[in-house]
Amino acid sequence: MDKIHISGISCQAHVGVRPEERETAQKILVDLLLFLDLEAPAHTDDVEHTVDYEQIVEKVQRTVREGRFRLLESLAGRLCSILLTDSQLESVQVTVRKFPESLREKVTYVAVEMRRERGVRP
Repeated sequence: MDKIHISGISCQAHVGVRPEERETAQKILVDLLLFLDLEAPAHTDDVEHTVDYEQIVEKVQRTVREGRFRLLESLAGRLCSILLTDSQLESVQVTVRKFPESLREKVTYVAVEMRRERGVRP
């Protein structure tokens, strides 16, 4: 299966288990691996046969910005569901990275990685 990588989508999210984490939006980064058949766009050079990167990035940023999440797992799952509404995508892999203030001296970031396929329940 062919893949498109979109890395380092910068977002502001209200995410965290503790209420103080959810009070103020914090920076997160989202990486995507989009699995789809790229044979047609490779031959036609026509964007109609693939996904529009800008639309994908806007969809991710809007979902993150408008949501409130306690867990990164919940956010990653929501992004997978939203992305799989695009009929061109057969599966998606989403990585969400958070830079928790409470762990700043101990870790660079924490991340959740989730892969989902169209029509397959986890």
